[in-house]
Amino acid sequence: MTHRARRLTAIVTTVVALVMLTATPAGAHGTSGPPAENFRSVLRGIQPTTAGITVGLGPDREQVELRVSGPERVTVLGYRGEPYLRVDARGVFENRASPAVTLNRTRIASATTTESPHRDPRWHKISERPVARWHDHRSHWMGGAIPGFVRRAPDESHVITTWQIPIRVDGRRALINGAIEWTPPPSAWPWWGLAGMLAVGLFVATRARVARLMLGAAVTVMASTEALHVWSSWTFSSGSTTGRIGEALPSIGAILVSVMALIWLFRRGVWSATPALILAGLFVFVSGGLPDLPTLSHAYVPSRLPPDAARALVALALGLGLGTAVAGATRLRTPNVNIPSRPD
Repeated sequence: MTHRARRLTAIVTTVVALVMLTATPAGAHGTSGPPAENFRSVLRGIQPTTAGITVGLGPDREQVELRVSGPERVTVLGYRGEPYLRVDARGVFENRASPAVTLNRTRIASATTTESPHRDPRWHKISERPVARWHDHRSHWMGGAIPGFVRRAPDESHVITTWQIPIRVDGRRALINGAIEWTPPPSAWPWWGLAGMLAVGLFVATRARVARLMLGAAVTVMASTEALHVWSSWTFSSGSTTGRIGEALPSIGAILVSVMALIWLFRRGVWSATPALILAGLFVFVSGGLPDLPTLSHAYVPSRLPPDAARALVALALGLGLGTAVAGATRLRTPNVNIPSRPD
């Protein structure tokens, strides 16, 4: 192994290790967002229906949105029947004495609280607009064992359970109603096939004299794919802006390395750009493909894009990332200048 190859191997190993440690698992580019899954929450409305009050679910199908457009005062009750949120024409108020304030900070209710639901409410204004959005553990699938009737017929749609969130409208009791449904998962094999064909096709194409053009096209698509991936999953994270940027760092790094490889490729040629091509391919493969494998085999995908479009992005990251890295790795040795027929 040449000195250049040994040095590049050390760099690649370090970079891949860092990406693996920071890449988001479980099928989403957001550790605070929902994973790809086959369970989905649906909203059935308020009972009894009240004019001036509308409810909905957020893009992640987990956050509940309640909007008051009339003079009514709506109080959302917490998990122990205590006042949790109050919404009226003046805005949204949060009861800091409600245990739900702590429990709803994360997608899975792993936090503990010492707040007693029987304490006097401590109302704190959190919004000037009469629109409340909150993460409610009653309205989404909390995980655990898949029900037996689903395991017996996984290729059929099922209603898993119904859910309710109690509210008070000017002191009158009402309920926000919904259900959790199961949708049969799609087959992942077509997407694995697409990724494999892309990897093999790119490697074969780069053995010809159009290697620079093919690799340039592949790296351009990889950078665009990762940028689109970050955009499509951005709103599904419940973290702050800083937190979302941190969650997207592996993909941002993949974009930057891909741009660097593209510049190097067209300024210096394929052989000179080999280190950057390998890094770009591995970055995209590890950060844009591997963490999102569940996307290929689950019905609901945390993305602004249609599910099949989101799956196509993962297949592109896997296939083009691996193909680019392998194509670069085969050029680790310095080209033999005495053989002019050797492809670029």
